Amino acid sequence: MKKNKKSVSIDDLAIMVAKGFDDVKKELKTEFKTELNFFKVETENNFKNVEDNFKKVRNDILNMGDRFVPRHEFDSFLMRFHRLEQKVDGKSAK
Repeated sequence: MKKNKKSVSIDDLAIMVAKGFDDVKKELKTEFKTELNFFKVETENNFKNVEDNFKKVRNDILNMGDRFVPRHEFDSFLMRFHRLEQKVDGKSAK
């Protein structure tokens, strides 16, 4: 039994190696695209969450104005109240 030896030339070997590299390149490219798409979706979801939180905080800040008296109005009322106290105390001392 004689084995049939197939001779492989350097050119054939170079072509096989190049084809192997092309296959690896295609796999890496596909894997990279998949990872990039996953990262894109996660980033978009995270930004959506940040935007939603920002809107809630903005609404909370705007609603605070409806519940609290601004500082300048409070100071104005405080001065008026103090003047009224002085007038009342001046009348009761007489």
